[in-house]
Amino acid sequence: MNRFTIRKAIKEDCESIHRLIQELADYEKMPNGPQLDVKALEKDGFGIRPFFEAFVAYSNELNQIVGFALYFFTYSTWQGKSLYMEDIYVQPQQRRKGVGLSLLRSVSQAALAENCLRLNFSVLNWNLPSIEFYKSLGALNLTEKEGWHCFRMNRCEMEQLAKREVYI
Repeated sequence: MNRFTIRKAIKEDCESIHRLIQELADYEKMPNGPQLDVKALEKDGFGIRPFFEAFVAYSNELNQIVGFALYFFTYSTWQGKSLYMEDIYVQPQQRRKGVGLSLLRSVSQAALAENCLRLNFSVLNWNLPSIEFYKSLGALNLTEKEGWHCFRMNRCEMEQLAKREVYI
């Protein structure tokens, strides 16, 4: 019997995904980071207009979800269809058993099924085990290779920008 199963997430998985998102935030030293509740995940992932998809890793021994990978499709003006993996997380006691690799493989397969030419994701600069894991699979560190840096505008900044006068 397989120790774990990778499958597409369903609405009923949102409570487990929410729990794992909090575990990921704790691991990333940002325990107050997640501001979503289970209902938001259900609506945003399984509502009329889904904003994300996910895979979950289900432990057949523990009868529970022990990892997830959450992603969405994007578009590159240079290459076309792309997939962005927002998060991938496996509980520490389940690591080094092939769970993370299996989740990432499933995300890669989803990208290829949509004819995507890129699979993008971000990694915190101090998370050396993950950086080495991704590099071992052939992933490029775009900050090192091409000098790309990730930026973000939060809601407050977007609201200020949306109101800003533009003089032409």
